[in-house]
Amino acid sequence: MNVSAPLLLVLLMTSAVSAQGKNLLFYGNSFTYYSWGYGVPELISLIATEAGHPTPTIVQALVGGATLGHHATDPSQVAIISNALPAGQTWDHVIMQGRTPEATTGGGFSPIVFRNNAVAITGNVRSHSPAASAIMYQTWAVAWGHMYYPLPWAVPLEMHNEIRDGYRLATSDINATFGSGAGYLSAVGDAIALLEFDPAWYEPDKAHPSPVVVLLAAMGLYTTMYGAPVCAIDPDFTPGSPLSQALSPFGLGEADWDFMAGISDRIGNASVRRFPGSNDHLLLETATGTSALTSCPTKRMTAGTPIQIRLSSKNGVYDNANGWLMADFFVTGSPPNPVALYPEIRVDPGGSILSPVVTLGTALTASFQMPFTLPGGSFLVQGVTLQPSLQSGNPLFTTTDAHELVMY
Repeated sequence: MNVSAPLLLVLLMTSAVSAQGKNLLFYGNSFTYYSWGYGVPELISLIATEAGHPTPTIVQALVGGATLGHHATDPSQVAIISNALPAGQTWDHVIMQGRTPEATTGGGFSPIVFRNNAVAITGNVRSHSPAASAIMYQTWAVAWGHMYYPLPWAVPLEMHNEIRDGYRLATSDINATFGSGAGYLSAVGDAIALLEFDPAWYEPDKAHPSPVVVLLAAMGLYTTMYGAPVCAIDPDFTPGSPLSQALSPFGLGEADWDFMAGISDRIGNASVRRFPGSNDHLLLETATGTSALTSCPTKRMTAGTPIQIRLSSKNGVYDNANGWLMADFFVTGSPPNPVALYPEIRVDPGGSILSPVVTLGTALTASFQMPFTLPGGSFLVQGVTLQPSLQSGNPLFTTTDAHELVMY
């Protein structure tokens, strides 16, 4: 078939547009750029490319130790909005990350000022790019043993709660000011909380992220930007792949990816998670075969496959609560609907109980071999504890995200 020159030009232009990656503007400090050659923005680009998206354009307006106030008002920082992209292009997202205690009352900061500056930055960007959305990159409490404890915070969870609330309120302010969908929260700090603020996940200063936590932060931000879970990505870890080349100098490989992908997806927006639960300090991990335990929600099994399940309380929140595991069988592809009154319950409340009821001061574990297989069927497994949910407000119980064990 012969294609006319004008039509060919239109086709080429359409292809170029469809291949245009996101334009991403980062405002932050060392919690965004910190690493040895690869910071959070570079890893987001590699993850997006690995997932099949066009490579994003990244502009890093980062200043060590800077607050959102600096980014909102400094003339050179504001000028980047209009002069860092080719003429005619606009920003898709502006990503904002403040000083560690900036969203709290500790350290002489003001949460109200933090929130106002987040709104101001969003306004600056939307003056140039009216459809741009803001992403609040929620940071984390410093590790156990940092000088911030016991003053101004007694324990890391107290600091975490203040930071989390500040970023949530800033996101709400952005949406109240510019309309629904103008602001999104990427709750990276919630993922660090699931690691229980162990100094092993930090640099020696007990504040900056270790390389694997830099990866975790990039995963969380990727999910917020692209609306897709990280567990669904099957990375190429052959020696020559770009992602492998970025991670291998830090000793990070496929096992690290799998573990952090599960943690990252666990704190994603409920619309991205397959079987969202209450979103509290309660974690379900599963493994089939010889793989390690992760929080990724889908695993495969057949007759004779070893199964491991672990339900654990994090940060002591549910240590004194009774917990157990429940399971529900269904035809693969047709999972049960959430319970109408309590949507955080993903399994049939009358389904099978897989474990005894125990207090969760010690993690509840179950290990067995699958005795049979029914190809085309799946088991949905969920952890439940009899203690009110801090996140959903349920006064009776808290649930984990559910995991699907698919038979083949």
